[in-house]
This record gives sequence, C-alpha cells and structure tokens, in this order.
Amino acid sequence: METVKCEFCGKTLTKDEAHYYEEGDIYACPECFKSEFVTCERCGAEIPSDDAYEGFGGHLCEYCHDDLFG
Repeated sequence: METVKCEFCGKTLTKDEAHYYEEGDIYACPECFKSEFVTCERCGAEIPSDDAYEGFGGHLCEYCHDDLFG
C-alpha cells in the first residue's frame, strides 16, 4: 500500500486514509483535515481555512466570494 505524510502533523498514513486537496497538492490526516479545512457555504468546496472568506454565517471560497462581492 502506498503511504503519504500529512502536511500538517507529519503522520504517515495510507493514501486511502488521507484527504487530498488537489489545488495545493496537500495530503492531510482526517484529524488535521477537520481542523485545517472548511466547506464553502455556497458551492460545497472544501478549502483551507486560511484561504476562506467569512460570509453568510459561514465560509466562502475565493470563487464564490468574488462572484457575490466582486
């Protein structure tokens, strides 16, 4: 089985166990994914919390933020 390393905590896990964020080529363990990523309230995309915008009582990805607020 192929293994990968969590970009946040360094834990080694199988590729099947890891969450993969394609845009940043990031693998995260389930625990770090839960704490480091949020879901866009508008389109449902999972994005790093550092890249999210606050809006509508939740988070927005850059695309939805720009679409709504220009």
